[in-house]
Amino acid sequence: MPSILIEVDGTRVTTIDLAGMQVVDVAVHGGLDGENKATLSAMGGNYADGACGHLIWIDQHALLPGQVVSFTLQENCADADRGQTLDELYPNEEASTKTDFTISDEMAAELRARPRLHDEFIAQVETSSGERITAVSDDLNTNFRFGLLWDWLHPDRARMRLATYCFDDVIARRGGQEHLEALLAHGEQVSFSLIR
Repeated sequence: MPSILIEVDGTRVTTIDLAGMQVVDVAVHGGLDGENKATLSAMGGNYADGACGHLIWIDQHALLPGQVVSFTLQENCADADRGQTLDELYPNEEASTKTDFTISDEMAAELRARPRLHDEFIAQVETSSGERITAVSDDLNTNFRFGLLWDWLHPDRARMRLATYCFDDVIARRGGQEHLEALLAHGEQVSFSLIR
């Protein structure tokens, strides 16, 4: 079964064994309003009855400008790390009972009022084939997300997407401006870096 290898500046952070998983989402996200300009996360699981449930391999790992995050879809798995449940990561936290995630007018106003902590970002993705895609912040693109999404229906590939957006896109549930949408096949690697 395939696996996803995640490295930061050439050092292995985690390897996710995809055997038994239904979906795994690995992402770098951030924006001009966050304390950390960029954050790396990796989560997924198998949500069938009796399966592992939701697991987290990387929980909000702060990245610095200039660091390079590499994602490789490996055909086989060696030295995989075990994902953790929310209870394992946060043993002293009460489980949330919230089921309504509608953005109220009050929440929307709070999002729009958040101060900018950074002047700009320049995010860059480079594929195995040498294609280089750059996304730059502006007034309508204050946040970014680069994601790699794998699912059990297509185990030999993962979908990757780089997009920029603003809070109005989040509130309206729009996807923002797409800069890259492509597939990553077995043996291929894609890298993300926050230039600024």
